[in-house]
Amino acid sequence: MTIEPAYSLELLERNGSTGKFRIKGVLNFDSVSTLNQHARELFRDFSEISIDLSSVSYVNSAALVLLLEWKRQALLEGKTLQLLNVPQKLQNIARISEIEKILSI
Repeated sequence: MTIEPAYSLELLERNGSTGKFRIKGVLNFDSVSTLNQHARELFRDFSEISIDLSSVSYVNSAALVLLLEWKRQALLEGKTLQLLNVPQKLQNIARISEIEKILSI
């Protein structure tokens, strides 16, 4: 019996160098490290990246750290990163941390 992870990152749409992705499930301290490694592989071929977060079921501050890392990496590589349908809880954590402008949410 295999246990499915409590999260996934999938490519929804590819249009040249633009990739639209969706994250499903839980973004917490247990999932973000593996998710970050997977994202590095998936994001490699794209210069414009959008990530739909509408299917995220749970977040904590680890999710914020992950998104900041993705934003930092995109800036270093001259890429754009857009977050779509950001859950209210994540928006609240970003607002309290005063980084919502950095993430453009």
